Amino acid sequence: MNKKVIETERLIIRPIQINDTDDIHSYASDPSIDMMMFLPNETLDDTKGFVEYAIGQWNMAEPEDWEYVVMLNGQIIGGINLEQCSESNIYEIGWTIHRNYRKQGYATEAASALIKYAFTELGATRVQAHCDSRNIASEKVMLKLGMLLIDNTGTRYYPKTDISSGEYLYAIDK
Repeated sequence: MNKKVIETERLIIRPIQINDTDDIHSYASDPSIDMMMFLPNETLDDTKGFVEYAIGQWNMAEPEDWEYVVMLNGQIIGGINLEQCSESNIYEIGWTIHRNYRKQGYATEAASALIKYAFTELGATRVQAHCDSRNIASEKVMLKLGMLLIDNTGTRYYPKTDISSGEYLYAIDK
């Protein structure tokens, strides 16, 4: 597996490392990210468990989940991942940016680079993303990436808050 570090004009996107736990927790524990399926993390131990899982995936010969940190000027400002779907040539992408760095194009820049990586290095024919129908910011990123709305009839349930919401599926083909 190519553990490639990806560089963009402003960002470095690299595989998660164990010493990233505290920086990841600074954005993954933010209560404002309540429209993400597995976030926010309530404890540092939750984040440590995620980091250990991510490192375990990177250590596999054939990972199913590529978890990266997004760095700006040497500082971790968010995370982004590609997850292989049941069809081997389709990947799911997702991102989270620290609240202090949102609305500056970092999610779009990182996702664009990771989509290119999926198509050129992983042999993807499609990259897709889901978002809560209330998550206007993520939907805007998907549109900026050239993704098309595939399905707007999905639903998602958040056990931590007992809230159900609509879900959108966007995708881009190679």
